[in-house]
Amino acid sequence: MRRSAIPEPRGPLGQHTSDKRSEFSLSVESQQRGDEDVFPEDSWAAWSCLLGSFLMMFPSFGFQTAVGTVQDYISTHQLAEYSVSDVGWITAVLVFLTLFLGVQVGPLFDRHGPRVLIICGSLANFACYMLLAQCSKYWHFMLCLGILGGISSAVITTVSISVLSHWFFRRRGLASGICMAGSSAGGATIPLLLRALFQSYGWLWSIRIVAFMALGCYTLGAFLVQGRLPRNSNSRATIDIRALASPRLCFLAVAVFSFEFIIFGCAALLPTYVRYAGMDENVQYYSLAVLNGMSLFGRILPGFAADQLGRFNTLLSMVFLTLIVMAGVWLPYGSHDEATLYVVVAIFGFGSGGWLSLAPVCAGQLCKTEEYGRFYGTIYSVAAFGVLLTVPVGGKMLQSTTPRVLIGFYSAVLLIGLASVALSRWAVLSWRWRWKAKV
Repeated sequence: MRRSAIPEPRGPLGQHTSDKRSEFSLSVESQQRGDEDVFPEDSWAAWSCLLGSFLMMFPSFGFQTAVGTVQDYISTHQLAEYSVSDVGWITAVLVFLTLFLGVQVGPLFDRHGPRVLIICGSLANFACYMLLAQCSKYWHFMLCLGILGGISSAVITTVSISVLSHWFFRRRGLASGICMAGSSAGGATIPLLLRALFQSYGWLWSIRIVAFMALGCYTLGAFLVQGRLPRNSNSRATIDIRALASPRLCFLAVAVFSFEFIIFGCAALLPTYVRYAGMDENVQYYSLAVLNGMSLFGRILPGFAADQLGRFNTLLSMVFLTLIVMAGVWLPYGSHDEATLYVVVAIFGFGSGGWLSLAPVCAGQLCKTEEYGRFYGTIYSVAAFGVLLTVPVGGKMLQSTTPRVLIGFYSAVLLIGLASVALSRWAVLSWRWRWKAKV
């Protein structure tokens, strides 16, 4: 096993305690080497479970990454009398509940396994789509799409990702990337599907068709997804704000907050951004499809580079390159030309996909194995408030200023995220910056 460049072991909050590996670290590594032989990663059951998780993510989290299409439609039809910021609170609550409640769903998965939760979440999400087709007032959309959609999606997405830990160990990063690629595939497909459906069938039957498509994915996914490990009745929610006393975790939490703020802000507001920029209506759908299509590759490919170059190093590089494109190209030219917009959106989609896939892996380097759930839950409970604020704030800014100002604001937020990742990496190295360290 390769020796890491990260100082270890660490205390409960990640402090450096010794330059030598402790007996605990050695026992954990021995257990991990044994786990590689125990986990049936090459079995048909493992890969069929992964396929099931992919199918579950396609219409659930995939719909959320394409929700900007729905938000822009209801902003100009059912809720035309409301501001973009007001409508943005609906999708903000949707994504916030999906992230925030995921920490609470995790212990339920440990206690009851995946099957019951998958079935309940799928039925609730299908009901959300069917009711969404009937919505006409603001409170209808908030209750149906925001609250019911957020709760059901939290169950589906959390279980779909968590169940992979029953089957994969050595390839867990690849399996998680493929699972998350399901949401990117959904985010690329659903906008194009809705574009054609809105023109041919209107709102009611367009959403119903999406609902039945989701039901098909959920039915097959529920059949394929199955657990393997014994249930843990002692599992509990894993949020511990005291963990933020660790500088490396605190800075990473700020970075993830920034990433989620930008990613879901762009996903929800991109069609509205295109409309305010005066571009053709088709660009609203195609740009969102390009963003999510490239995000699919961004969620898988950077994982291979991270294993060779270091997770923090790869994350830092991707954030830096994306910031250069946003500030240097999208900000001055993105709202003027459709071709330029497609290029910068594609690069942004690839980069943001990498942020989503690498940030949880980086969190795993900041703590002991048994502390990962607490660290992960704390980071994403903080990040959930980023997605709650981004759409209303961005919508208000877009409506009161210009599309260029919005991209400038997101570039500034990404700069904060870049600095936070760099500071977290520096803290991991015990405040001794080393360019070539594989972190």
